[in-house]
Amino acid sequence: MLIVVSLFSNRGFLGWGLLALVGVMIFPRSHAKSFIAAIVPYATLWFVFTFLRSLADETTWAKRVNLRVSELERWLFGGELPTIRLQDALFNKDHIHVWDYYFVFVHWSYFLVPHAVALWLWWKHRDRFWRFLLALTILLSLGLGLYFAIPSNPPWMAPDVINSPGAPTVWRIMEPIAKQIGGGLYQAGYKIVGESNPIAAMPSIHFAVTFLLFWPMRLQGRRWGLLFFFYAASMGFGLVYLGEHYVVDVTMGGIVATVGWFAAGAILRRVEARRAARELAAAHVSPRPGGDPGSATPAVAPGD
Repeated sequence: MLIVVSLFSNRGFLGWGLLALVGVMIFPRSHAKSFIAAIVPYATLWFVFTFLRSLADETTWAKRVNLRVSELERWLFGGELPTIRLQDALFNKDHIHVWDYYFVFVHWSYFLVPHAVALWLWWKHRDRFWRFLLALTILLSLGLGLYFAIPSNPPWMAPDVINSPGAPTVWRIMEPIAKQIGGGLYQAGYKIVGESNPIAAMPSIHFAVTFLLFWPMRLQGRRWGLLFFFYAASMGFGLVYLGEHYVVDVTMGGIVATVGWFAAGAILRRVEARRAARELAAAHVSPRPGGDPGSATPAVAPGD
């Protein structure tokens, strides 16, 4: 059913359908209700984001401002893109290095690791999962707003020749590596879990989501915090080096992730405070002794 639906609609549905199917197969029946209550809003959030994101590059505004971020990047870094400098120093199209594979695999891990962490949070720490989900909702909402406000081409889609003594254009390093590994497999996988809007660069949702993972995982201990900080740092560096994003995109991704996490915490604390206040108010009301069960009188604490 998933294959048929994806063939006649959007092949991206197959990836999300398989994710949900694997989740249903892994978790026991005793947790089915709780799992469905968590996975449905989580999957719906990603589905809505993917659908709306695909519309961001279809406006007339997108054609007018899609190079503004690259202009800002050049202004910040003395007229040359950091991607150009990194690729000039580290990349050789005729000889793929081990770090090229590493950063490409880190990039591809975005399609699995965040969802695996989300499932683990739901299984082990429900309170952190709900804060993560709310933070992710805020993050993706801010990201969508910026996609429509500043639709931007990534470095590898720069339409003009870049004036650089090191390299005239930006290489999309992911493509030659994918061809070496297996071009057909890469193309098929990209159609399943690939970007609905590949030119949406500002902010970098890849970095935003991976950096968001750092905040709940640091609560597991210093080692976990350092591990996920290193993972996010590798993602950020790799996105710039691979030609997928500008430094400005990555920076903004980190900002929206941080805002999302702390805003979610503030919202949940306020909700909890209101719930506690209602329970406290209800606790101060008790039935009248010997009276109508429907009537109540404020309870008097000893010493009042």
